Amino acid sequence: MIYPKNIEEKLGFDKIRQLLKEECISTLGQNHVDEIQFSDDYERIERLTSQTNEFCDILQQSEQFPQQNYIDVSRHLVKAMPQDAFLDEAEFFDLKLSLNTIYQCLLFFENRPPQAYPCLRELSQNVTFNPDLISKIELVVNERGKMRDDASFQLRSIRGRIISEQTLLRKRLDQILRESKRLGYVKEDAELTVRDGRLVIPIAAEHKRKIRGVVHDESATGLTVFMEPAEIIDLNNTIRELIYEERREMMRILIRLT
Repeated sequence: MIYPKNIEEKLGFDKIRQLLKEECISTLGQNHVDEIQFSDDYERIERLTSQTNEFCDILQQSEQFPQQNYIDVSRHLVKAMPQDAFLDEAEFFDLKLSLNTIYQCLLFFENRPPQAYPCLRELSQNVTFNPDLISKIELVVNERGKMRDDASFQLRSIRGRIISEQTLLRKRLDQILRESKRLGYVKEDAELTVRDGRLVIPIAAEHKRKIRGVVHDESATGLTVFMEPAEIIDLNNTIRELIYEERREMMRILIRLT
């Protein structure tokens, strides 16, 4: 049957479509609503209506059907297709959440009698799923979406060295800060701060030549300079090199996982 182009407006279905989209919990659902079209295929209409009725039954009976983490990971999958491409931690975290939701949906039907929700169950029949995918991601990405320290032996070692060097750096800077306060080069309430990714000391501009080091920045008034004392430059450089090494190892792990 041929419908006029404005049939949605005539029947008010455009408003229903908008209401449906507002109730969707993900962009996947919203995109599906956009694709809904009129049909005169009786079998298709009957099948879709039965699916809707079955899902209403699930909701009315307070069944524990998965209701979160319906994440659209299609962009992530496209990104991962080229050779040597890789997903970052956040993208793998999205993928893990999405896979877990799919797995929970499959388990929902597996754990119920075969005659329960036959039309919805049919949707899951051709879905193949390997739970090991989730496990492999969890070995690399933690519950906060960050790479685990033990994602590799090398990464654990590098991060341990970073912490050790940062502790040593902080201890020495605290000593320099206390001495600078005692000599009146730094205000009593001054604290260590970060400029250009390096820990520095806020020193009164008139005293900046009394401490050997590199000036990384100054305050808007010019009354304070942010100095990296010369004796801790090597420590800061070591930490920066370790951070670069950490990034390279993380990239290697992500490429392998992808």
